[in-house]
Amino acid sequence: EKEATEKTMENEKEATEKTMENEKEATEKTVENDKEATEKTMENEKEATEKTMEGEKEATEKTMEMENEKEATEKTMEAQKRRWRVKKRLQKRRWKRKKR
Repeated sequence: EKEATEKTMENEKEATEKTMENEKEATEKTVENDKEATEKTMENEKEATEKTMEGEKEATEKTMEMENEKEATEKTMEAQKRRWRVKKRLQKRRWKRKKR
């Protein structure tokens, strides 16, 4: 009976040690997985931020291009109006000269 009790206690001790070892390994794996997941998340956030900033930069550049094109169009139209006014003035003068 004494041997059986010792054997039982030894088995329980071994089972406890095995359980603690398994729990330690599981904890280490969990910590490693959490670390990897955190790194991956940070990497993804960094990439998303960079893409967002790139998109904003492109949008800003497009807006500036459109504003420049608008200004160029307005200046072209103003120049055209000036040419028309000059042309009309010259026509008016010619008409007045012909009339005399």
